[in-house]
Amino acid sequence: MTPRLLVIDSSIEMAHEIARVARRAGYDAHACTDYEDFSRRYDAETSVVVIDLMLTEPDGVEIIRALSGHRSPAGVILTSRFDPRVLGAAERLARAQKLWVIGTLTKPFSDSVLENMLANVEQTAVERTLKFKAFPKLEDLRAGIERDELRVYFQPKIHLHELRINSVEALVRWQHPSLGLLSPDRFIEMSEEGGLINAVTSAVMEKSFAQCSDWLTGGLDLKVSINVSTRSLTDLELPDKISALARRHNIRPEQVVLEITESWLRNDHVAALDILTRLRIKGFDLSIDDYGTGYSTMQQLQEFPFCELKLDRTFVSDAHRNPDSRAIVESSIRLGHELKLRVVAEGIATQTDWDLVSRLGCDEGQGFFIARPMPGKDMPDWLDRWQATLGDGTRG
Repeated sequence: MTPRLLVIDSSIEMAHEIARVARRAGYDAHACTDYEDFSRRYDAETSVVVIDLMLTEPDGVEIIRALSGHRSPAGVILTSRFDPRVLGAAERLARAQKLWVIGTLTKPFSDSVLENMLANVEQTAVERTLKFKAFPKLEDLRAGIERDELRVYFQPKIHLHELRINSVEALVRWQHPSLGLLSPDRFIEMSEEGGLINAVTSAVMEKSFAQCSDWLTGGLDLKVSINVSTRSLTDLELPDKISALARRHNIRPEQVVLEITESWLRNDHVAALDILTRLRIKGFDLSIDDYGTGYSTMQQLQEFPFCELKLDRTFVSDAHRNPDSRAIVESSIRLGHELKLRVVAEGIATQTDWDLVSRLGCDEGQGFFIARPMPGKDMPDWLDRWQATLGDGTRG
């Protein structure tokens, strides 16, 4: 069946031009004259909608809201002559509203740019459908935890200037009996909503400490960073529980970095101060994770006893081409150092990313350019290969 595409634009001439290009790309495309026409034509068979933000009554954001309310499965392309930051904000809004955003186009744009954007939509749609059908159920996760199906993989964190490795991040996976190895985006949100996140966090911490203990036995002394559930961070006894677990595995507190997402810190200020202060007193390091994605961040850095600031991957990966992202990365590194914090860049995917954050003075980094997450048993061999690479002078 020929995929359907609807265009609604403040300029009917532009709408017809976009529809013409879409027809050339194989779409049954319609240029809508107004929102009433758009609403009449839109149905569950619509594959793609192209929305101009500068519409009036309703504007593009209101249409995004309406599509979200209808749980639209259609791919969305946003266009505008406006400030690119406004277009970026609208894209983030659409994604937050659970819409499938194919991309954004700043006017004027060439036919070829739109054609390239439309070229792989149908294949992506099929892949998305298969992915969503493959999402497990909450009862599957509960049973999986009981059957010990959760796995912990470890991703190295590199000192960007000395090129040494003394820490890793623990990342959970689920070895599902029929769906295979599942990444966190397939089950973490479900575990949060279904009340299983504390069990997931406990399993990750138990397995991470056990692996660190095994590494120590083999002569490998690595720090491990662990993401702590925001639900767990309401438990005033958490510092005592983590301390007891570390003692049971003969792990020193200074070997452990607990990563806390900054958006949580505004939820229960008093409990946060209590728990995080006690964790620091007991010797555990604290990291503010996904820095730059929440609110009141400078106040949080001042008030809470963090040791590390972790730059969000979206800014790191975008910094070499987006001046705003680069400014955020650069100012965050400077602020972190002025506050005597260790600064870590996550999401380093290319040599360009590495070169930029190194040049800006970031302390540590992690990402696929360095290494993908791996089982703990593979870490010693990977470290040997890393050292051999340094000996050849082929990295950094």
